[in-house]
Amino acid sequence: MVRVKVNDRIVEVPPGTSVMDAVFHAGYDVPLFCSEKHLSPIGACRMCLVRIGLPKKGPDGKPLLNEKGEPEIQWQPKLAASCVTAVADGMVVDTLSDVVREAQAGMVEFTLLNHPLDCPTCDKGGACELQDRTVEYGLYEKYYQKGPLELPVYTRFEFTRRHVDKHHPLSPFVILDRERCIHCKRCVRYFEEVPGDEVLDFVERGVHTFIGTMDFGLPSGFSGNITDICPVGALLDLTARFRARNWEMEETPTTCALCPVGCGITADTRSGELLRIRAREVPEVNEIWICDAGRFGHEWADQNRLKTPLVRKEGRLVEATWEEAFLALKEGLKEARGEEVGLYLAHDATLEEGLLASELAKALKTPHLDFQGRTAAPASLFPPASLEDLLQADFALVLGDPTEEAPILHLRLSEFVRDLKPPHRYNHGTPFADLQIKERMPRRTDKMALFAPYRAPLMKWAAIHEVHRPGEEREILLALLGDKEGSEMVAKAKEAWEKAQSPVLILGAGVLQDTVAAERARLLAERKGAKVLAMTPAANARGLEAMGVLPGAKGASWDEPGALYAYYGFVPPEEALKGKRFVVMHLSHLHPLAERYAHVVLPAPTFYEKRGHLVNLEGRVLPLSPAPIENGEAEGALQVLALLAEALGVRPPFRLHLEAQKALKARKVPEAMGRLSFRLKELRPKERKGAFYLRPTMWKAHQAVGKAQEAARAELWAHPETARAEALPEGAQVAVETPFGRVEARVVHREDVPKGHLYLSALGPAAGLRVEGRVLVPAGGEA
Repeated sequence: MVRVKVNDRIVEVPPGTSVMDAVFHAGYDVPLFCSEKHLSPIGACRMCLVRIGLPKKGPDGKPLLNEKGEPEIQWQPKLAASCVTAVADGMVVDTLSDVVREAQAGMVEFTLLNHPLDCPTCDKGGACELQDRTVEYGLYEKYYQKGPLELPVYTRFEFTRRHVDKHHPLSPFVILDRERCIHCKRCVRYFEEVPGDEVLDFVERGVHTFIGTMDFGLPSGFSGNITDICPVGALLDLTARFRARNWEMEETPTTCALCPVGCGITADTRSGELLRIRAREVPEVNEIWICDAGRFGHEWADQNRLKTPLVRKEGRLVEATWEEAFLALKEGLKEARGEEVGLYLAHDATLEEGLLASELAKALKTPHLDFQGRTAAPASLFPPASLEDLLQADFALVLGDPTEEAPILHLRLSEFVRDLKPPHRYNHGTPFADLQIKERMPRRTDKMALFAPYRAPLMKWAAIHEVHRPGEEREILLALLGDKEGSEMVAKAKEAWEKAQSPVLILGAGVLQDTVAAERARLLAERKGAKVLAMTPAANARGLEAMGVLPGAKGASWDEPGALYAYYGFVPPEEALKGKRFVVMHLSHLHPLAERYAHVVLPAPTFYEKRGHLVNLEGRVLPLSPAPIENGEAEGALQVLALLAEALGVRPPFRLHLEAQKALKARKVPEAMGRLSFRLKELRPKERKGAFYLRPTMWKAHQAVGKAQEAARAELWAHPETARAEALPEGAQVAVETPFGRVEARVVHREDVPKGHLYLSALGPAAGLRVEGRVLVPAGGEA
């Protein structure tokens, strides 16, 4: 450790620590604009200037001492930017002297020269770093008021500010105000370093400098993070623009339940309306980033909500009270035997809800218990790796597309191929100026091998990569095990895997939906002692598996008919609903299939409004907190399943969230952020064949409202030769019928897609399946 004196405090920090983080670690402050966690420090804004000194040394190399016996300090002649200066043993840092404060005040003055006075109308007002730094460091009395009898001078410059393009949309979600930009370069560095898409850069020079992009649109699934890290109101979220002031919104820290990563998010609400989603720092999981689907795809939570129970009367659903809904439940289930009842939870059901469903299924003695999106091979088949294990690994073998299946893995693999290790945790947490991160770091493509059914974005960082046909994962894994000859790329991957000392295996839905492939992946991992990141289509797959939410012998799966009476926390395929005597659906939004088949529809909260816990792909327990969103009379699955139990004449195992938490503790489920260790080796083979491959997607079907409508639209990919054979012109709008319903999709020709297959956006938990289907006549006469 290195000993550093910051003003009057001595601290010890690891070698390589920046002076800025040493200052924060000591409990003092320096202003900053350009530095940001997980980005390279560049010293662009010059706000963090400090005075630095080192002990004088004599001819013998030993420090010279003053009269007090303390080392005599040699101060550097000029102030230094603390973000790009590394600490040294014996270093002394001054952040409080007049010369430092004057320099910092001067930099605030320069930053404000051309900054517009937009604060009353700027969405960043109240959360603006420039406002904060101006108040804290901008007005230094000794600098602006030279004498006690003189009037203060707040600025020495009197001229018209620069005027440039103020409302420049970069994409459907992000808008740029070039007048407000202070040229900190956070957004430029972010795109180059984190997702690896060089789409923004500085254009022109001097006072004419502005941020620009070559074309409209930000070709990245992670573009919204620049709205979080922008220190001013230059980059704004269009889904939340002009809707509320920062101090008017109520902030709720919770967890995103769109995919198995479980990113930390902050839900900003006002008057019962969800206005904005921001990334919440969780160093172990998503650091400070989230994907665009998690950030911008929230408008559905406010639109067309189901707010009261619906009961079928005279062939149609009508609004009812909860008392009337309960009476309808009792009437509809009065002849039901326990073993005829099916309990099917949503993919984002909490641990508490899963435990209640499991206990209720035992009480009813029913085998019909499952959750939406459960794969043929459970995620619990594999020992889970943590995301920090990934950074410590020396090789990653990927079968799937992390960018779409578990988006934050894309950003973690970006760190992995740059050889970045988990940063040291200081008193203030993650370092603001991590000197191990450099601009334009070389990426070690030899550290990763990737195999996917189409050209995945991460293939640019994998020296070993190959596109294969859907369903060929089992053959690739057999070759990796050494039991057959594989392609040249597979042979190279096998050699790299065998040489690796601490590899990590990353598996997508294509492997998990095939029990043969999954069993071979398990053998591959066990022989090497490797841990696995299983990218399940369901957000809480590991948690619900651990709670026992699985079909029993002869039990019907979530997408199959079988149970004569059923509770669904989601909308199942139509074939699963046919022939049922009584159907209860628990939904946040009314669906046409619910109108056609459900006897009772109960209003449900979205995951933004839930309280409970999820388990992510690492096996990490993550908390959900309810945001105050107007949802009418919606109740969670705990209350609804308890009501269902009473209607069936069974005493509910528990009713309240606190009771569920006690039951989880009794099962030794760890507290939030702990790791749940649970293994399950039971496979449930299910043959899936067809010309349509349901391609995993970051966006989900229910998000296709508002500004996210285009991003969440389905696409039908086909090789140009296959498209010609099927009479599918580029850009045509077609209707596709699959077992999971009818989908409107836009035809896209792609050379990287294997011939003879059609790739349809899954937009939900059925990802990775091969299914039968048919394309109907293109809509609108485009063909």
